[in-house]
Amino acid sequence: MKTKLYLALFCVAFFWGTTFLGIRIGIETIPPFLLAGIRNLISGLIIFFYLLFQRKLEAVNPRQFLRVFILAVMMIVLANGLTTYSEKYITSGLASLISTLSPFFVLILNLILGNEKLSVKTTIGIFLGMFGIFLIYQNSLSDLLNPEYRQGVFAILTAVLMWSIGTIITKKGSTNSLTMLMNVSLQMIVAGIILTLFQLYLTPTISTANWSLRSVLAMIYLAIFGSVVGYVAYSYLITQMSSTKVSVLAYVNVVVALFLGWLVLDEVITSRIIIAASLIIGGVFIVNYKKQNKS
Repeated sequence: MKTKLYLALFCVAFFWGTTFLGIRIGIETIPPFLLAGIRNLISGLIIFFYLLFQRKLEAVNPRQFLRVFILAVMMIVLANGLTTYSEKYITSGLASLISTLSPFFVLILNLILGNEKLSVKTTIGIFLGMFGIFLIYQNSLSDLLNPEYRQGVFAILTAVLMWSIGTIITKKGSTNSLTMLMNVSLQMIVAGIILTLFQLYLTPTISTANWSLRSVLAMIYLAIFGSVVGYVAYSYLITQMSSTKVSVLAYVNVVVALFLGWLVLDEVITSRIIIAASLIIGGVFIVNYKKQNKS
């Protein structure tokens, strides 16, 4: 069980950290909502056919479908779709920075709903992570004041809020809910159809001739590793841990984004960044650490 948990933690922390770069490359030539739509259709159908071949498909009643539809709209259409859209106007680094507000949103919503109590350990962990984020991005926070970034910032703030609400709904669960894979597959397919139709409504004539191989490969990567691997791992984690603790993994995503910037774009990693990354990882550890009972 612990091996599966740690593997899921790695998948969410690492692969979701790479998605910001993947999205940025994808939208170079592919319209954002279409990119998100096709990505989710591919991933949803992969899981669907896996369940079909394994003979694990389930009958879906209206109540179950309503839950799937609500979560699909909140966590994929709005959260994933608006995140993809935002990167037309803001950098992938700024997008990943704003996404780290998710633990705050989840924690505040949980406190309001009475789902969690604010512990000293959780508070320290979250603030350590946020201070690390501040050290990394303090020189670029002024970008928020630039008019051309405001639309993108508003889009991703809305995305983070919708994701946070969806996380809490997912954690709350349902007495007659579908299995995890069936639920995830339907969410992706429903959201993929909605996103694709919305992009076609905005731009009725779309030419694939302008799509670069680089963007198409990014879309495939996002479908397999960002959606199938990442989202399935996230859905598993949310059943094993509190929603606040899982959302703190957003801090690690930023560290991954920084590493990719160094590896792919030859960006310099300074001592400030090393200290910041240590604070972020330390914050995640504090929030998730539990003392082992001695037998």
